[in-house]
Formats: sequence, C-alpha cells, structure tokens
Amino acid sequence: RHKFDSNLTPEISYPVLEVTDESEETMRSYFESNIIDPIEGIYKSMTDPKDPGFVMKIGIKKYGNIYKGIILEKMPWSKFKLGEIKFTLEKSVSNEAFSSTFYMGNKSKNENFASFKNNAILKFILQFPNKVNRELSFIKLFPNNSTGTQNSYIDTSKWKGNGSGIIISKSGYIITNQHVIDNANEIEVEFIINGEIKTFNAKVVQTDKVNDLAVIKIFDLKFDGLDNLPYNFKTRSSDVGTKVYAYGYPMALSLMGKEIKITDGIISSKSGFDGDITTYQITAPIQGGNSGGPLFDDKGNFLGINSSGLSKNIADNVGYTIKSSYVFNLIDALPKTIDLPSNTKLQSLPLTEQIKQISKYVVLVKVK
Repeated sequence: RHKFDSNLTPEISYPVLEVTDESEETMRSYFESNIIDPIEGIYKSMTDPKDPGFVMKIGIKKYGNIYKGIILEKMPWSKFKLGEIKFTLEKSVSNEAFSSTFYMGNKSKNENFASFKNNAILKFILQFPNKVNRELSFIKLFPNNSTGTQNSYIDTSKWKGNGSGIIISKSGYIITNQHVIDNANEIEVEFIINGEIKTFNAKVVQTDKVNDLAVIKIFDLKFDGLDNLPYNFKTRSSDVGTKVYAYGYPMALSLMGKEIKITDGIISSKSGFDGDITTYQITAPIQGGNSGGPLFDDKGNFLGINSSGLSKNIADNVGYTIKSSYVFNLIDALPKTIDLPSNTKLQSLPLTEQIKQISKYVVLVKVK
C-alpha cells in the first residue's frame, strides 16, 4: 500500500480552507467567455506524486486583486477537497513575479514567492525550517494563448486602431465589421452611460467573414447592462432616396478626436460595389474609423453597418453599408437568442433628439 494510506497513519483533523463551487467545467466556461489575465487558466502539477500534498489539476482565477488556485482534481489521499483553495497569489510590479500563500499537505501556510514564465510555467519557492528551499511547479494546460481571450500586459494607451459599432442588446452584444476586430488580441469599447464616458473589455463571439460582420460582447465586471434600446431594427430593405445618417468614430485615435461624428446623405443604390446586393451605396461620407458604425434613417430605424467607401480620387461621396438583413442572419446564428430592438419612439422626436438618443448606443471600438 501507499505509505500515505490513511489506514497506516494516525487520523488527524485537518482544517477546511475556503471552498468554492468551482469545477473544471465551470472554469473552462469562464475562461472561454471572458477576457482573462495570462496567469489565469487550468494547470497540472509537476510535483512528485508521492507528496501527500500533490494535486493533479489546479484552476487559477482572479478575484479582485488576488488570484486563487482552486483544486479541480486531486489524489485520493490528499486532505484537500475539490473546489478548495490550494494557494493565493498577489501580483508584484513585475508580470512574472508574485507573492504567494501556499497551503501544504497538512494545510499549514507557507508564505513566499512564485514566478510565472513563458505564459506556461508557474513555480513556487517554498521554505522549510532548517531545510533548503523546495521548488514546486505547475504547467498550464488551458486556455491556449492563441485563443485571443487573454490580456497581454501591454500598454493600453497604445491601441493599433479603431472602428465603430452599435449596441444591439441590453446585455452588451455589439455589431461591428469583421475587419475591425480581425486578429485583435484585445478589444475595448467606449460609449456614454448616464452622461459619462465608460470603457469596457469585450471579446468576439461570432464572425461572418464573407459579409465582413462580427458580433462582439462586453465581458467586464464593471458592466451592469443597459436600459431598453430606443431604436428599431429594420430588416426589410429601404428604398433609393431614403434620407440616411452614418454614425461613427472616424480617425478617433489620431486626427479627429473621440467625439462621435454623424454624416448625412441618401441611399443612392440598393446594390453596392460591382452590383453587390448585400450592400447599399450611400452618399453619406465615410472615413477610416467609421467602419462598423450604424446607418439610420430619419425615423430611428437601423438600416445596416457602414463598411467602406471609395477614395475621392475615384469618386466623391460613395460609401457602402451592409444591409441589416445580413446583420440579422449573423445574429440568428448565435447560440443564444437576442431580443432585437423594436422601439418606435424616435419617430415622433426631432432629428436632433434622435441623434442624441442613438449616439448613446454607438460605441468606439479600440483594438490591439
């Protein structure tokens, strides 16, 4: 029998540390649907399995400023419970160094340091009275760093580009262009709530590369949801000559500033470049950064997503908007049903008030 078999050792009462409701399934779901720090994830112990404190799998999750190592799988003789805290970490000024509180096999505290290398290896340095230090290592199994859900600890003031988007649900789903978020490691959205500019982390949940559309969603503890959206999502085609307004943040991070811009025009054709029936041709000016912003008519109806425009060297005031029916098809493909906006109250308001109301739901999308 194993030397740590309870039948061969005296029965000892061990304290129960903090026990969570987490399991490997719940943690995988959380990591797949949230923007997380590089150290968060599921790990396997690289420790000698003869150690009574040996744990097969640990999940590391951030709670406020503390990272908790939670037991997901253990050896039968371990005195820990599934979901119990095995260690806690607190980040230092370096992204690779942490202060740690590690609970040994007998539940005693060992306070020292831990290092995190190559986004994969977590090592603890444990001190023992009158003994040399001991190194304890874990290797990261999930998620893979290439999934795009992780922060990269780079300067958030240096974004590589921006686009625009429109909020389509109270829970924080947003439509933008696929080319805006393509290959982005980090996404942040910025918009007005209760008169204040707020920023939130977001991640991609669905894309349509053929039609250059994407659905992103706010995943941020600071986000509490929104009130009912005031506009109407129109899925039927609009006629040539319809007065339209393009909303967005053109060149917001460079020349034109982060105040929302609205340009007006008409639908000049129900087909776009080279006869493309998925888009309208519009006369409302479109600049870089307008991509992903919405097109509305003068009755508060959402008509589509602005995607591109022709250079003035070729033609003046030629822009293209992906029709709302194709946006609807992408939303319909989501695993979760979304109640689309169907509010007609803007119809009775003057244009200036319509613009004020709609602008609250048009977001600046920043990517890196």
